[in-house]
Amino acid sequence: MSNLTDPNRLISHLSSPETLEQTLQKITKRIQQEGDKPYITVKDQLELLAQLNQFDFGRYLLQNQGINGYWTHYVLTHPWFGRQTGKNNRGESFTELENFLLNRAPVVLATQQRFEIFLKENQTQVKNHAALSSIPCGMMGELFYLDYDTIENIDLIGIDYDDQILNDLKKITEHKKQSKFIKTIQKDAWDLNLQNEFHLISSNGLSIYEKDDEKVMELYRQFYNALKPNGKLVTSFLTHPPTLTHQCEWDMSKINQSDLLLQKIIFADIIQAKWQCYRSSEQTHAQLKSVGFENTRFIYDEAKIFPTVVACKK
Repeated sequence: MSNLTDPNRLISHLSSPETLEQTLQKITKRIQQEGDKPYITVKDQLELLAQLNQFDFGRYLLQNQGINGYWTHYVLTHPWFGRQTGKNNRGESFTELENFLLNRAPVVLATQQRFEIFLKENQTQVKNHAALSSIPCGMMGELFYLDYDTIENIDLIGIDYDDQILNDLKKITEHKKQSKFIKTIQKDAWDLNLQNEFHLISSNGLSIYEKDDEKVMELYRQFYNALKPNGKLVTSFLTHPPTLTHQCEWDMSKINQSDLLLQKIIFADIIQAKWQCYRSSEQTHAQLKSVGFENTRFIYDEAKIFPTVVACKK
């Protein structure tokens, strides 16, 4: 597949980031200029920065301020693999900070729980002659790990704008049983222009990178048009943290406060992650309703940080 990706249209990560050395120098300078914070010193931030530079996942976060399909898959499937083996992507023992990110950071735990919820919801649409799509598909885990034992004919359509991810997806699926069902398309989710194509659209991750509410509604409109009548959308969003609203939906009894603070320091202060776009359940319901979706229901992770929302086309 030729490289057709316009890097300016990627919102979750960079196709050609700065060198790691440039990134570390820039972050170091910013931390030093901002000075000590009420909850952490410059020295301790620089120590965390050095620790993030000790493993691949941390280095990717630093350079991209977000994660691509590969690293999303790494995080989502960690409970099945890394948490069982104690080994990271290189087959090495986890550093203390990588262990924190994958096993204790509240937003990551919510993400892993959301993945399990998606699998359960998506499984209900697995039927012969169905057309199921993942947008953006990444490594297509939300469809790939479903049970197809009784299925003889089904279309699994992965749509993603990142051509590198589509190439990686082809490599990992070509020898798997599900590969005969999989088709991939390089396309921008905001430019699908499809009508009545799918029984299911499974979509995680885009709204958390997009601040513009009108653009999120346009995304939902694209999904609505692409679904068949009575088709099902399974998607998700990040709810507001307590620092941003008095109407926070989080269940604070399920969140370790020390872990929450360390997560803030890593993702907000040091990395300045791009995925900090938040919406309430009420706002998300209104956005989906405005483009035509009905029978909307919400399924929450334990802490109500990263809800799954299921909606149906008329």
